[in-house]
Amino acid sequence: MSKTRKILVPIVLILGLIQFIPHQRETVAVDASAAFNTDNIEVQNILDKACMDCHSNESKYPWYAEIVPVNYFLDNHISEGREHLNLSEWNTLSTEDRKDAIKEIGEVIEEKEMPMLSYWLIHWDAKLTDAERATLVEYFKTL
Repeated sequence: MSKTRKILVPIVLILGLIQFIPHQRETVAVDASAAFNTDNIEVQNILDKACMDCHSNESKYPWYAEIVPVNYFLDNHISEGREHLNLSEWNTLSTEDRKDAIKEIGEVIEEKEMPMLSYWLIHWDAKLTDAERATLVEYFKTL
C-alpha cells in the first residue's frame, strides 16, 4: 500500500465513523416582545440576509451543519455571535447596553468586519454592498 493510501484510509474511516456521534443543538425559544423589531423593510431584509443567522435565536442551519466537525465549528461560531449581539434579546438590554451595541454595530459594518468573510463566502447573498452598509449604519444612528 502506498504511503498516501496508508494516511488517507484511516482519516476517511475516522471522519466517516465520527458522523455517528450524536450531536444535540441548543434551541432557544424566541420571545417576539424581546426581539429587535423595525418597520423599515429594507433594514429588516438586510439584517435577515446577513446578520440573523449568527446574531439571533433564529439561526437557519444549512445541510452541512450536520457534518462532524463542521457542526461544532458552526455552533461555536453562532454562540460567539450571540454573545456579542443577540437581536432576539434586544429589548432585554439596558439603555446603556443598547447604546454600546448600536455604536459597535456601526463600527463593524463600516469597517467591513461583518458579515465575516467565512460567512459570506458560503452565503454569497450575505455580502453587503456599500449602499446596504450605509443603510444599516444610518438606520442604527437614528435609534
